[in-house]
Amino acid sequence: MNCLMNRLKLAQSVCVSAGLLLGALNAPPPANAQQRHAQPRRTAALREEFSFTLKDFKMEHQAETNSLNIHIRYIYKTGLAENEYPNFIPLAKDVEQFLTAYPNENTYWEIVNKELTKLVLDKYNALSSITCEIEVAPSRRHPYTRASRVTR
Repeated sequence: MNCLMNRLKLAQSVCVSAGLLLGALNAPPPANAQQRHAQPRRTAALREEFSFTLKDFKMEHQAETNSLNIHIRYIYKTGLAENEYPNFIPLAKDVEQFLTAYPNENTYWEIVNKELTKLVLDKYNALSSITCEIEVAPSRRHPYTRASRVTR
């Protein structure tokens, strides 16, 4: 009987020890241990872009009517308030107006594009960068598709 009692006490002791061990393994680490092993949260850099296309825009230039596809992509400055984002419709209208009233009939498309990107970037303070591609469809005088891309 004495032997049976000793075995019972030993089994009870093993169960209590195992329970304590399992409880310790499942318990959250102390607060200071969490701080020591915590990785700093990385915040990804924010870069917001917007783009639009004016398709089949007609422009009198270089002694003929040209059909243009104009692709505009811009990057916003960081930290803009919600009310500082420009509506793209007035920006697109500014592009159309600029091209319609362009004064120098003979300049290369590259020059037209440089002046256009300068106008947009100067007028819209919320933009940090602009890329404009003017794609010119083939014509009788120029049987090749050509394009100018400018980034400011």
